[in-house]
Amino acid sequence: MKMNAGIWIGIIGGIIGLLTAIVVVLLTGGKTGIYISLAMLLFFAGIFYLFYRLIFKPMLHAARLQKTGFTGKAKILELRDTGVTINNNPQVKLVLEVKNSFGQKYNAQCRVLVSRLHPRAYQPGMEVPVKIDPKNEKNVVIDFSGSAASSQQLSSALNTDTLKAELEKLQEENNAIAASGRPARAIVKKYTWLGAYVNGNNPYVELELEVLPENSPSFSGKARGVMAEASLQKYQPGQEIFVKYDFYHNSRVVLDHS
Repeated sequence: MKMNAGIWIGIIGGIIGLLTAIVVVLLTGGKTGIYISLAMLLFFAGIFYLFYRLIFKPMLHAARLQKTGFTGKAKILELRDTGVTINNNPQVKLVLEVKNSFGQKYNAQCRVLVSRLHPRAYQPGMEVPVKIDPKNEKNVVIDFSGSAASSQQLSSALNTDTLKAELEKLQEENNAIAASGRPARAIVKKYTWLGAYVNGNNPYVELELEVLPENSPSFSGKARGVMAEASLQKYQPGQEIFVKYDFYHNSRVVLDHS
């Protein structure tokens, strides 16, 4: 279910109707009308917040991931009823075993509406296409983009061998910069998971940085690397870290682990 024009019209119409009712009560209810208006406002604000948390927020989240998420596949392990129904279509929670483009597996959950015309559309044991959040691999949604073919192509292209080759090349470049580069402080501006784990649960990531050299202007740069699972908090946006950069090509930045 998407946030289409009809849904937005319904939301805006509901807000206008609520505001109109509050104004009418204020104008005709005297002093008592103020309390009635406040009670109406609090009640409907609570209802709207509940609907936002249960319905609109997941829909907006799913729409974002349909555009920006990594493609992957998932096996349905379990199906649970959430108790929420929209236009007689029940919403269910799926417990998934996700397989990303590098063949690595982990468990995640997502919510999805099931058409009342196809009540068995999602069943345990089925394999479904998903989109994976680059910032948090646990955030997944069912892929409705019809990109199953492109997902298969990506899976065949981005396999373990290509990942290994990419990491080896990256390590060579990083070693060269680390040996002769200039040290500096840096602020992490953005953390992006690149869709793979190495040697267990150590994610392969890209960091967008604001590099702060001594006695030189700051500049933007990017660094890629495999982060130890136990150290991930150190590399979140806003954190200060140490890097080395190529003086002649300062966009080339590596993490300083010394």
